[in-house]
Amino acid sequence: MGSLPPSLDLPADPKHGQQRQIDESTLLNLFKAQQNHLNYFFRHLDLSQALSFSQTLLNTTGTIFFSGVGKSGFVANKISQTLVSLGIRASFLNPVDALHGDIGALSSLDVLVLFSKSGNTDELLRLVPCARAKGAYLVSVTSVEGNSLASVCDMNVHLPLERELCPFDLAPVTSTAIQMVFGDTVAIALMGARNLTKEEYATNHPAGRIGKSLIFKVRLKLGIQNFWLPTMCLIYCRFWNSMLAR
Repeated sequence: MGSLPPSLDLPADPKHGQQRQIDESTLLNLFKAQQNHLNYFFRHLDLSQALSFSQTLLNTTGTIFFSGVGKSGFVANKISQTLVSLGIRASFLNPVDALHGDIGALSSLDVLVLFSKSGNTDELLRLVPCARAKGAYLVSVTSVEGNSLASVCDMNVHLPLERELCPFDLAPVTSTAIQMVFGDTVAIALMGARNLTKEEYATNHPAGRIGKSLIFKVRLKLGIQNFWLPTMCLIYCRFWNSMLAR
């Protein structure tokens, strides 16, 4: 269980009547090419933009909303969940649902981060005036210079993109990779700036490896068998403290 059989019964290539194969050197060259594309991003990223973006999120008194369409939407959703796991108020705002009522969650205290490779995504451009009417601070994260979204937002972060790994330069497999790297790196910067402790992180993951490790430490320290009770009390207290602090 958990391993693949030595040979898969894959459908034969109708053109050649045999199973299609991927050459090892071809795969290695693709990994190297993707590495080079990512290195291009690191070399050309404007650190001052990244810092301003990070400071904006750090000093937000409301909720940090993320939005995007398609693959960029998946990345935006994932980054919002990373922040939530760090105890930071964040959420994903579907740009279509937002125009059908969900924008009611936005306020003048919030930041709305819009992920789009081209910066010309229609759904996001339609969302901008509605979000601005709610008073939210708008940030676009794009990879194409001179795009429409950047011109209508309060801040723009340019993510340098050499090209997609796709041979047609179309499938968003490199642009989404740098979006994820950028977003999650900023998340860890926020984690450090907020001085999040391992114990605080563990209270957000009571069923995970780190959470179980904390529970085990509580059990050893108190020397009791029913170690779930003090741990749940800790989580309960931290929850109400965070609610009262809002």
